[in-house]
Amino acid sequence: MQIILDNEETNSLMALIVSQIIDRANLSAEGRTQIKRWRSDRGSASVELADLTVDLNQALGSTLDEKTTRLIRQRGHYVSSREQP
Repeated sequence: MQIILDNEETNSLMALIVSQIIDRANLSAEGRTQIKRWRSDRGSASVELADLTVDLNQALGSTLDEKTTRLIRQRGHYVSSREQP
């Protein structure tokens, strides 16, 4: 399985997560302000959002790779990727 998010999808996901944090976490006014500033610094056409998208895709790929079992051909037979040393 492969999941790759583009900038718009990352922006939507980030907005949802940040909204949930602001609404549900017991944050001070200063904490909310800092989170809102962090979100606004990563607008839809910003370099910061592009960097966040790359980082998020790498994290998703690494997590999926760790949880996925693959068959690898070795010397005429197949071995599970979980059995590799």
